[in-house]
Amino acid sequence: MTQTDAFIAGGGPAGLAAAIAIRGKGFSVMLADHAIPPIDKACGEGLMPDSIAALKTLGVEISSEDGAGIRGIRFLDNDTAVAADFATGAGMAVRRTVLHKRLVSRAAELGVEMIWGAKRVSLDAGCPVVDGSKISSRFIVGADGLKSTFRDQAGLSAARYQATRFGFRRHFQTLPWSNYVEIYWGRKAQIFLAPTGMREVALAVLSPNATTRVGDSLEEFPALRDRLKSCAPTSSERGAITITRRLRRVTRSNVALIGDASGSVDSITGQGMCLAFRQALALADSIAEGSLKNYQRRHEAINRRARVMTRLMLLLAHYPRLRRRILRVFASEPELFAKLLAIHVGEGSFGDLGARDLLYFA
Repeated sequence: MTQTDAFIAGGGPAGLAAAIAIRGKGFSVMLADHAIPPIDKACGEGLMPDSIAALKTLGVEISSEDGAGIRGIRFLDNDTAVAADFATGAGMAVRRTVLHKRLVSRAAELGVEMIWGAKRVSLDAGCPVVDGSKISSRFIVGADGLKSTFRDQAGLSAARYQATRFGFRRHFQTLPWSNYVEIYWGRKAQIFLAPTGMREVALAVLSPNATTRVGDSLEEFPALRDRLKSCAPTSSERGAITITRRLRRVTRSNVALIGDASGSVDSITGQGMCLAFRQALALADSIAEGSLKNYQRRHEAINRRARVMTRLMLLLAHYPRLRRRILRVFASEPELFAKLLAIHVGEGSFGDLGARDLLYFA
């Protein structure tokens, strides 16, 4: 029987980050996934400053050649537009496949054993099984995404809350006109637009409707539609489910969950990657301590701010009148929007909001 200190099911960014962090503590690590790198997924592809910082801690360097810098966030709704810059550093918009290559390279550099193209990865009576071969492992990590089979097999699927929406993404060849992540708010959907290179932008749509497509959504934003109508697509349209899910527990015995397998926030926050990277570092610390007990507490603390911001962002999505009122407040008080952005990306805390700031929402 093959032996390893830690076995990880799932080779997406969350699984690779966990492998890198655990291997960095000196443990042997094996990772298995049914896919072949680089693995793509429909997402906004924006890495906020806290994501870049977490990647650096993992030893993963994202260079200027990998994507395009992002200075902040801009909201647009009809005639109202408001923007705020990140306080302590820039973010980056990076194609998902490029990010995956960087993570795979770092894992290989550290000596992580990676099994790609596995036909079946499962958990049988507390033992990982890869294509019929059992693996002996002290710690088992489920990083196999929103529809995690490891989560089900470990008996960790009980959720406190769950809500589903749908996302679609496509790239277009054009000179980026902004170094902000632009969020266009509409009645039926939100569109995220970010530069991913010198001559490319990524457009992602979020909607409660599973039949929504990029072209349909652009009809609600005629100025953006007209700007992109002569731009050649540089990728096919990809779709994915985005789920807001909070699990009751993310550990049981020697099994821990990470990334979307461990619960998730709506993609409207842009925080999925950062949460996974920070969870990976916390998980590695807990394994180094010889127990997963502290990981449950650390995981809860890491996700707390993102859950609050998810509720706030979804309120804006679901209630147009409220959104227009709040965006007008942001336009007249740009420092308030900057404070909330700082909180969102971990550059500030809710304690930074004063009584005067809160009065605007009364």
